[in-house]
Amino acid sequence: MQWGVVLTVALLGWMLAAALVPFTSKSSSQMKGVSNCKQIILSLKQYAKDNGSAYPDAGPAAVGTKSSNQIFRRLFQEEIVTDERIFGCPPRSVFVPDGDIGIKPDFAKALTPGECHWMLLKFQTDFSIGDMPIVVENALNAAWPPKWDVSDQAGNKRGRAWKGGKIIIGRNDGSVSVEKLSPVGTIDWRRMYNSGYGNKSWIDTLSPEQIAKLSYWDIEEK
Repeated sequence: MQWGVVLTVALLGWMLAAALVPFTSKSSSQMKGVSNCKQIILSLKQYAKDNGSAYPDAGPAAVGTKSSNQIFRRLFQEEIVTDERIFGCPPRSVFVPDGDIGIKPDFAKALTPGECHWMLLKFQTDFSIGDMPIVVENALNAAWPPKWDVSDQAGNKRGRAWKGGKIIIGRNDGSVSVEKLSPVGTIDWRRMYNSGYGNKSWIDTLSPEQIAKLSYWDIEEK
């Protein structure tokens, strides 16, 4: 009888562990993505300290820039970042850095097409509104408002949300979280994350003209 109890408990424990594996794996992958996003924002903040609070898409060096790959490459050129793997989101993303960044001063092999998972909100600074979604996972579009695929389709594709219709968003105050999308793949940007702006969401502090200018630096695909 005792052995029967032991075997039953062991079997139940094994079944529970097996059931938790997909959730544990998913959580671990999301936390890796969150960690990468935080490191990117910290790198942007470090860049801003030496560049009048501006992010890398400001100034003459950014003239002719067309993608987040090119913008983020400036972090390598300033020797703030040395490992391009933080710009991926393993294992779910089709955009995978290969670890080869090239040589200084250009670091031309850093974040070549197909190696950058993240998009950057254009023309912001360290002093932009804290809740602004500065760094987000690649969307189906770079124009405002961004939209993601919430169909839980098979395979890693551009603009794919996590299972359950969620994406990772990094905000200008350094906070990063996994946030729920609407059934059509958009997000309620008027959700209030803090009360630092007179109980307004960040987007409600902008004029219609400012909102009309919002867009992201797009990723480069192979």
